[in-house]
Amino acid sequence: MEELLNQKMDEYYRNIVSDIQELIKIRSVLDEENSSEKAPFGREIDEALRFVLERGKELGLKTKNVDGYAGYIEIGTGQEMVGILGHVDVVPEGKGWSVDPYGGEIRDGRLYGRGSIDDKGPIVTCLYALKAIQESGLPTKKRARLIVGTDEETSGRCIKYYLQKEEKPVCGFSPDGNFPIIYAEKGILRFEIIKEFKANDMQKSTGPIIKSIKGGSRVNVVPDYAEAYIQGLKLDIIQNKIREKGLESKLAAEHIRDGVLLKAYGVSAHAMQPDEGLNAIQLLMVFLKCLDFGPSEVKQFIDFISSKLKMETDGECLGIACQDEISGNLTLNTGIVDVDNKRAIIKFDIRYPVTEDANKIIQRLKEVASEAKAQLNILQHKLPLHVDKDSFLIKKLQHVYKEMTNEDPILISIGGGTYCRYVENTVSFGPVFPGQKELAHQKDEHVRLQDLDKMAKIYAQAIYELIK
Repeated sequence: MEELLNQKMDEYYRNIVSDIQELIKIRSVLDEENSSEKAPFGREIDEALRFVLERGKELGLKTKNVDGYAGYIEIGTGQEMVGILGHVDVVPEGKGWSVDPYGGEIRDGRLYGRGSIDDKGPIVTCLYALKAIQESGLPTKKRARLIVGTDEETSGRCIKYYLQKEEKPVCGFSPDGNFPIIYAEKGILRFEIIKEFKANDMQKSTGPIIKSIKGGSRVNVVPDYAEAYIQGLKLDIIQNKIREKGLESKLAAEHIRDGVLLKAYGVSAHAMQPDEGLNAIQLLMVFLKCLDFGPSEVKQFIDFISSKLKMETDGECLGIACQDEISGNLTLNTGIVDVDNKRAIIKFDIRYPVTEDANKIIQRLKEVASEAKAQLNILQHKLPLHVDKDSFLIKKLQHVYKEMTNEDPILISIGGGTYCRYVENTVSFGPVFPGQKELAHQKDEHVRLQDLDKMAKIYAQAIYELIK
C-alpha cells in the first residue's frame, strides 16, 4: 500500500470530521412538497448536495451538478472512469435519540447524527481520498469519480437520472454497506395492499369500533411507533388485556376525546434486518386481534392481515418464506399503515434471495390480496445484484482490505439495497466493519472516530488501486 496516501489522510482528518459534522446538520430528508426544478427532492437535500460539491471545488477537484438529481467530483485522466457511489439523503430521524440527530455531536469517541454512517460520513472520507490521490502525484491511468445521489433512500430516481445523462463507470464501489465486500444484494420488492370499506360500515356496527390506525414513516424502516383510535371499548378492559399479555412495556392506552388511544412502541431498524428491531405496527395489529369489537369490515381486515403477519419477519404465514446459500432468508417489513373508516393502506418491504424467482412471490401476494378482497399495488421492484467473485474489481478490493486490516476479505451478501444494483460491475465496500452493529436508520446512529480514520485510509488505497 502507498504510505503517502495514509499520511495525506492523516493531514486531512480534522477537516474530514468537521465537514461530516456540518453535513449532518442539514436535515436532508425527502421533501417533495417543497421541491422545484432545481431541487427535485426538496431544499435541504439540494443544500446537502451543494455542500459536498462546493467542498470538492474548494479542494481543487473537478465538480458538476447534474440538474439537482446528482453531482460528481472527479480526479485523474484517462478514457475509463471508476465510480464511487454515495448519497446525501437520509431517512427521517424517528424518536428516542439521546442526542440531537442533526447536531453532529462527538461524545465518547463517537460522531453522532443521522447520516453519520449512512452515508454522509463515508462520502466525506471518499471526497478527501480523491484529494489525497490528486495531491500525492502518484501515477494513474483512469479517472475516479465520486457520484453523489439525492434519492437513494426512496426510489433511486437520482442515480437513474444520472445514468441517463452522464458517463457510466467501468467498475466501482459504494461506501454504503459493510466491509469486507458485499458481492450480492437481495432483490427488493415494495408493495401496498389497499382495502376499500363501505361508507356506512361504522354506522352499522353494534359494538366497539376501530376508528383509525396509523404507524410508520418509511417503508424501508421498521416502525417504532403505531397507534389505534378506538371507540366504545372501556379503557380498563384494554389495560387489563395489556397486563394479561405481559405487554406493559410495549403498549399503553389513554383516554382521548370520546374514545381510547392505544399506543404501540417498537424498536426501529433497517428493513433489510427487521429481526434487529420490533415492529410496532405488527405488534399493534396482533393485539387488536385479541380485543372484542363489533362486526365491521375494518376489524375483519385487520384480523386477516394480523393472521398473515403475526410478529414474523420471514413471511412464513404469508406463504412467501424462502432462502438460498448465497444471500440467506427472505425478510419482510410492515413499514406503514393508514386505516380509517373509508379504507386501509398497508405498505411492505420485502428483501428476497438472489436466486429466487420474484414472480412466484408476487403471485402469492396477489392471492393473499384477492382473499382479502383488496387491491395489490407493486410500488417498486429492484432486481438482485450478484457480482462474479473472480472479477478484477473483487480481487483488487480484497487485496486492499487484506493489506490494510490483516483480516480475511470474505465476500458477504446483504438485504440492503445500494446504488450498485443500478450500475454494472460495482459492489458495496464498507463502511461498517465486521462484528459491528448496523446503525443505519436507527436512533443514535453514529460512527466511531477510530473507524472513520481507518475507513478513510482504506478508501484512499482502494480508489488508487483501481485507477493506477
